[in-house]
Amino acid sequence: MNAPADLTLLNSFVAVAEELHFGRAAQRLHIAQPPLSMRIRRLEEDLGVRLLERSRRHVALTEAGAFLLVRARDLLSEAERAQVETQRVARGEGGVLSIGYTPTATFDVLPKVLAAFRKRRPDVRLELREMASPEQPEALRRGRIELGFACGPVGADGLREDVLGREGLVLALPAGHALARERRVALRRLAALPFVLVRPEIEPAWAQASLAALREHRVAIDVVQEADSKIAQLGLVAAGVGLALVSESVQCLGRKGVVFRALTGLDLRLPLVLLSAEPSTPRARECAGLARAAAGA
Repeated sequence: MNAPADLTLLNSFVAVAEELHFGRAAQRLHIAQPPLSMRIRRLEEDLGVRLLERSRRHVALTEAGAFLLVRARDLLSEAERAQVETQRVARGEGGVLSIGYTPTATFDVLPKVLAAFRKRRPDVRLELREMASPEQPEALRRGRIELGFACGPVGADGLREDVLGREGLVLALPAGHALARERRVALRRLAALPFVLVRPEIEPAWAQASLAALREHRVAIDVVQEADSKIAQLGLVAAGVGLALVSESVQCLGRKGVVFRALTGLDLRLPLVLLSAEPSTPRARECAGLARAAAGA
């Protein structure tokens, strides 16, 4: 049977079964009585069973008709729910929103945006995928994610890139290091000291900008170790392997054995950006709008 027609036939049958009168059922459905009678006959023919016992003065349900009435009500209710939920998804009030994020975004920006979005759209399920910034443009183009929170600039063709904030750099060093006794450390004093870096390919834009700033100030550091993440980087700092230049928000991690000191002589602000593609879903547009509003505020 044709599915859209089935719902019409079932709805007509329910009206007749509840009214037990073709005239009243036709008025309820806002149609004439002859088309209603044709719908009931067609449903019986499609099912191959008799649903109603009817005469000129009497309409009654057969045993099969009574059984179908219960199931038809359930099917019609489910169809109505499916319609309502589909419309809600189209308005951005349901469904799944996939977001890619660099770990750096979780220190400050992302939690605020997600909290605001969850409050606004509690029925939208969030699917969060940690990924390095260079991976996010392709994930957006392939539809694996709808939004990306990345260390910028990414400079991906065809994608929108909004700056959500800018972070300065601070010095992370072992708690027992001689420079830890100072409140602020001059950039020139880092020359030739051992450093731990996150592998440049993890977040190339920020790595390149940081190293370029050091070269501009003619400060040559000694890179003794590379790590796969900022958490691992801080662990190596705590172990005394070397010092590290990290973004300001990393301080919220509060790693035992590591202290953070402000730097003088380095005026560098690294952008955290929102990546999005057009066209996008209503839920993605709303979340992006909340992120841009938070950045503006």
